[in-house]
Amino acid sequence: MVASLPMRAIRELPLAASLLLVGVGLFFGGGPGSGSLPWLGGGALLAVVVLIATQGLPPGWPLLVPLAGLAAWFALSISWSALPDRSWDYANRTLVYLLFALLGLWLAARTRALALGLMALFGAVLVWSLLGKVLPVVYDYGPPEIGRLRGPIGLWNQLALVAAFTLPLAVWRRRLEGVLLAYAAIVALLLTYSRGGVVTAVFVVAVWFVLDDERLESAHVLLAAAVPAAAVVGIAFALPGVTGDGQSSHTRWRDGLIFGALLLVGAIAATLLRRVPLPRVPRRVLIGIGVAVVAALLVVAVVKGGGSGALGNGGGRLTDTSSNFRFTWWGQAVHGWEHDKLLGTGAGTFHVTNLRYRGSFLDYTTEPHNVPLQFLTEAGIVGFVLFVLAAVALLWRGHGRRKHELALALLLPAYFVHSLVDIDWDFVAVSVPAFLAAGALAGGLPVRRVSPFGSLVALGAALLAFVVLLLPWLGERWSAQATVAPPARAVTLAKRARSVDPLLVDPLWALAFAAELRGDLPTAYAFYEEATRKQPKNARTWLFAGQFAYVHGCMRAAYDNLEKFTELDNKARPNVGGDAYNKALKIVDAGKAKC
Repeated sequence: MVASLPMRAIRELPLAASLLLVGVGLFFGGGPGSGSLPWLGGGALLAVVVLIATQGLPPGWPLLVPLAGLAAWFALSISWSALPDRSWDYANRTLVYLLFALLGLWLAARTRALALGLMALFGAVLVWSLLGKVLPVVYDYGPPEIGRLRGPIGLWNQLALVAAFTLPLAVWRRRLEGVLLAYAAIVALLLTYSRGGVVTAVFVVAVWFVLDDERLESAHVLLAAAVPAAAVVGIAFALPGVTGDGQSSHTRWRDGLIFGALLLVGAIAATLLRRVPLPRVPRRVLIGIGVAVVAALLVVAVVKGGGSGALGNGGGRLTDTSSNFRFTWWGQAVHGWEHDKLLGTGAGTFHVTNLRYRGSFLDYTTEPHNVPLQFLTEAGIVGFVLFVLAAVALLWRGHGRRKHELALALLLPAYFVHSLVDIDWDFVAVSVPAFLAAGALAGGLPVRRVSPFGSLVALGAALLAFVVLLLPWLGERWSAQATVAPPARAVTLAKRARSVDPLLVDPLWALAFAAELRGDLPTAYAFYEEATRKQPKNARTWLFAGQFAYVHGCMRAAYDNLEKFTELDNKARPNVGGDAYNKALKIVDAGKAKC
C-alpha cells in the first residue's frame, strides 16, 4: 500500500497539475499582461519534466511541431522587430501555450476527468463573476468603472468566451449540475454584452447539435437553462446597479442583492424546467429552426447595416452591427502586410502599423482584433502558414469525437472562431484551457520510458526555457519600480532591468529622468537618443526625446525628434507632440534655435 502511494501520485500528476495551472490562469492570469507567463510556464515545465522522467513521452507530440515552429519564428522575429521587447513577449506566450498542449498529451486516457475538471473551473469563474454583481466587495464596478461583466478574467469578451466554452460541457453533462452550469453561462454571457461571445456560443452549440447523438436531451438542458436566464437578464437591465456604468456603492449593493435573489429564483426555475419533458421533434424541424434563426440574423444585419464606428458599453451594443473599428484595423493589418509580406514587422508589433495607418486618434489599438490577420501582418507569410498548420494539426484530432470528448474538442474551434474578432492570444485565461484540451485529444499512452540521459536533457531544456520566460518579467518589474524610485535607486533598478532584458527602452527613460533630476541634462538626453536608436520605429521614443528637448529649450533637437514622431503617428492628438512640433518648427525657421 505504501509503495502504491507514489505510483498513484504519479498517475494523478498530469490531471492535478493541469487543472491547478488552468485554475491559476483563469483567476490570476492578469488579463493581457505577461506577469503570469513565467509562473504558469514554469509550472507546466516542471510537470512536463517529471512526466517525461517517470512515464515517458506520449505519442502525438509531432502534431505540436507547427506550434513549436510558430514560437521559434516569433523569437526569431526579435532580430527585425519594430518592438523587439513585445516580440519576446509573444514568443514566450506561444511557448506557454505549447507547454500546455504538450502537458495535455498525458491526459489522453483521462479526458472524462479533464472535462469534469474544466466544468468545475469554468463554473467557478462564472459564479465568481456573477457574485461580483451581487456583492460589490467581490469585484469593483464602482465609479468610474464600466458595468459590463468581466471579473475575474479582466475583460468582458474573454469572459464571454469562457461562457461559450462552458455550454457544450454543460449540455453533455445533462444532469442537474449541467442545467445550472448552462444557466450561469447564459446569464454571464449576456451580461458581458459581447457580440462575438454570443456568436461563438451559437456556433459551438450549433456544432454540438449537428454532431451529438442525443439532441433532444441536449435541447432539454439548453431550454431549461435559457428561459430563466433570459428572464433574469431582462430584469437586470432595469437595475442600474447591475448593468449601469459608474454606479455608487449604495446603488450597487441595493440592486446587487435584488439581482442575487433573481439568480436564485432563476436557478430554481431551471431546476424545475429540467423535469418538464419535451416533445420529440424531428431532426429536419430542428435544422429548419436553426436555418430560420440564422436567416433572421442575416436580415437584421443587412437592414441595420455594418460600419466601423465606435460603440458604447451599454446593453444596446448587443443589437448593433458596427464593427467597433474592427474593419478599419483589419484594413490596416492588410496594408502593413503589403509592406513586409515575407517576414512581417515582428511579433506583437501591430501597434506600430496602427499608428502608421490610422485615420484619427480614436482608432487606437495594439492588436487588430483578428488573430490570423495579426500574425499575417506581424509574422509575415511564414508565421501565418505556421499558425494555420498548428491550428489544423490540433483541430484534426478532434474530428469524430463524441460525448465528453466532443465537448472538449469544441474548445479550440470556439477559441479560433472568437479570435477572428478579438485578442484571445493575449489572454492566458482562455488560451491555456483550449490548448490543454486540444493536447489531450492529440495524445495517447506513453509507449516507452525516457533514458536517464534523456530526462537530464529535458531538465536542462526546461531550465533554459524558464529563464527565457523569467527574464522579461524581471526586466519589466525592475523597470516599473525604477520609474517611481528615488534617483539613486532608480539608476540601480534600471541597470538591473537592462541587464536581464536589453530589448526594453523603459529603463533608458528611467535613467534619463534620474539624470534630469540630478541636473545632468546632456546625459539625460543621451539616454533618450539611445532609446530612439534601439527602437527607431517606436513613436514614443521620438516623442519623449522631443518633449525633453522642447521643455529644456533645445528647439532644433525638439524639432528633429518630433518631426520623426509625427511621421510615425500623424493622427495623434495635437497636445501629444503636435503643438510642440509646430512651435519648435517656427523657432527653427526663424533662425532662433540655439541647439
